[in-house]
Amino acid sequence: MTGRKVTAEERAAYDLVTKRDDNRCVKCRRWCGRIERDHRQNRMPGNTVASNLQCLGEACHEWKTQHPTEALEQGWAVLRHTTLSPAEWPARRWLRTFWGTYRLAWVLYDDEGGWVEIDDVEAAFRRRKGGLP
Repeated sequence: MTGRKVTAEERAAYDLVTKRDDNRCVKCRRWCGRIERDHRQNRMPGNTVASNLQCLGEACHEWKTQHPTEALEQGWAVLRHTTLSPAEWPARRWLRTFWGTYRLAWVLYDDEGGWVEIDDVEAAFRRRKGGLP
C-alpha cells in the first residue's frame, strides 16, 4: 500500500478483515511471513471491501500472485471479469472443528467482517454462474 492514500472506508475494511481472519494466513494457517491484506479480486476502484479481502502471509500471497489459475481454482481468488460481486463469490477458509482440528470449507464473506459457510454444490454453482467453466 505504499504510495497510495488509504481512505477511511478502506482502513475500516482492512481492520474488519484482520479481526475476521484473526490476523493469520487463511490459506495455510501457519507462519508464512508477514501478514498482508490481499484483494481476492485484483484491486479496482471501490473494491477494497471486507468481502474482497483476506489475510495471507507473504509466501502464500506470492504463490497466489505467481499461480493465478490455481488460486482461482482452489478458491483463493475471484475471477477478474465476473457478474458476481466478491460477496457472492465463494472463498476458501479453514474452519475449526468441534475437536479443535481444522477443515477446509467454502464460505461467502460479507462486508461487515463476517462469513457464512456454503456446501460444495453451492460453491460450484456460484463459480460457474460467475464465469468459471
